[in-house]
Amino acid sequence: MNRADVTFLSGGTRCAGWLYRPDNAARDLPCVVMAHGFGLRRHDGLPGYAEALAQAGAAVLVYDHRYLGDSEGEPRQRVRMSEQLQDRLAAIAFARTIEGIDPGGIIVWGYSLSGGTAVQAAAADQQVAGAILLCPFLDGRWRSNHGMRIQPRNAAWVTVQAMRDTLIPIAAEPGTHGGMTFPGEFAGFRSIAAPDWRNEVYAGVTRSLPFWRPVARARKLNCPALIQAGERDTSVSARAIARLAQRAPRATLKNYDVNHFQAFNATHSPQIITDQADWLRALLTARCRRS
Repeated sequence: MNRADVTFLSGGTRCAGWLYRPDNAARDLPCVVMAHGFGLRRHDGLPGYAEALAQAGAAVLVYDHRYLGDSEGEPRQRVRMSEQLQDRLAAIAFARTIEGIDPGGIIVWGYSLSGGTAVQAAAADQQVAGAILLCPFLDGRWRSNHGMRIQPRNAAWVTVQAMRDTLIPIAAEPGTHGGMTFPGEFAGFRSIAAPDWRNEVYAGVTRSLPFWRPVARARKLNCPALIQAGERDTSVSARAIARLAQRAPRATLKNYDVNHFQAFNATHSPQIITDQADWLRALLTARCRRS
């Protein structure tokens, strides 16, 4: 395959990405539009997934959200779900303009937080051809309520920081202060992120968290969807994932003996990646038969 640097505009901000194409690619390629989870960048473990999907026969557009990684935007390290949804929709629109890409063959790919925006984007854009959702974060109300129950001191601290919109750690050990402090989360981020990753985010993102519930769009997710869930994932709501799988008309749910972060672990990721590639090939074969 080959990989090229690309950029596109979202809300007037230039987002940076890579475009993978299979070797000897024909025209009218489908394109997977891929983005990472909360506070993470394309350098943090995404190339392995992108390469596998390109080998399966699709182009892959991997991008950084605004304010993060190689994308532009100030202030740095700002995360807002509404803006990341705009970035996702802008990336889809950009992919449809790329020479050799089938505009009707866009597949959204998301992990954790970007799994939620992938659901929202596919529900809003009924021309999306498929969705791959890895350990998707679908219910901010659950996360907020669970955090208040098990870590009330940190929840209170984050609330104060959110009112000021100050920089806080994205992840920290339990008993300390940060955005994500459930057991294993700090180590999990460290296991995924490249050495230059910035463990900072503006706390204002948590103000809208209780109202952010992509699972509510489940019945609007009409495209084929592969949902991959971790049986030991305590960072996102298992109930919300099950509800999405039950209510989305064309969803396939696969479960793995992993936590939220081990999908990027060399021991566990090969099977998860293989299942994505196999699902993508089956989707492409079905599309060819219909055309």
